[in-house]
Amino acid sequence: MKNNPSTKFRTGNVLVTGGAGFIGSHLVDELIKLGYGVAVVDDLSTGKIENINSKAKFIKFDLGSKLAGEKLQPILKNIDHVFHLAAIPRIQYCLEHSNTCHSANVNGALNLLNSCVKNKHIKKFIHISSCMVYGASDVLTVSEDNPVKPKTIYGVQKHMQELYLDLFTRYFNIPSVVLRYFGVYGTKRHSESGSYPNVTAAFSRDKRIKNKLTIYGDGEQSRDFVHVFDAVRAAIMAMRSGFCKGEVFNIGGGEPITINQIATYYKCPIEYKKARVDDVRHCTADITKAKKLLKWQPKISFEKGIKGYLNE
Repeated sequence: MKNNPSTKFRTGNVLVTGGAGFIGSHLVDELIKLGYGVAVVDDLSTGKIENINSKAKFIKFDLGSKLAGEKLQPILKNIDHVFHLAAIPRIQYCLEHSNTCHSANVNGALNLLNSCVKNKHIKKFIHISSCMVYGASDVLTVSEDNPVKPKTIYGVQKHMQELYLDLFTRYFNIPSVVLRYFGVYGTKRHSESGSYPNVTAAFSRDKRIKNKLTIYGDGEQSRDFVHVFDAVRAAIMAMRSGFCKGEVFNIGGGEPITINQIATYYKCPIEYKKARVDDVRHCTADITKAKKLLKWQPKISFEKGIKGYLNE
């Protein structure tokens, strides 16, 4: 009975969309370890079925499809908490296939929200967003109050998800939280080309295929990284917190790390190429709000995390 989320658990039943992906599958593992009943919805467009914990109930379908609402109703019947991670997070792919990605990313979120409205027992809707909504900021460190100016189709679609969630929270009283993840990394389950292929995964691919890293620009552009275990812990703390309805939180490491610094851990030659037009120069998370309201802060330093990832 443990793998049937229709059976009430003492800790509750949880739906994780995108639970076959990098972050989602780690979240599912941790929720099951904590005693939650977990249902996973994923269309496997970027996730892998082997990532899904055998104790979770898996339902394969596309949240952006016209039949999504009909399929979601029986799944949500006994669900207490919803984590929405399902998305197509490939920046270039979203640019080239904007309609397809709009259906998956925006319509998918809207279908899920409409279904949650009909299930008034949902205690918390935790939406996983992205630092991509900020785009090119005028400051090195961005807080949740910084202007949202996405520079990519994917960033625009993540922002649209947030806007819909804000409206549904205000009009339909859905208790929600938005977590804007920065560069999540940390285990070999991290796809080199699928979901969230940030620089750590891209460098791993470069080293494996050609034993040489490619860096666009001078390498002094900086990013913020958070280990997947810390990211998952933030999501669960957001679910359990009773003081953050309607809030938005940055979830990152809170310190800038240059691309050149990251490259030193890979110990192989570097090829520098012309900077890409849409590259953001600097983006670091101000995590003050998460520390204060969620009582969350990262536990795994980038040095420890990247060494563990490369030695796995």
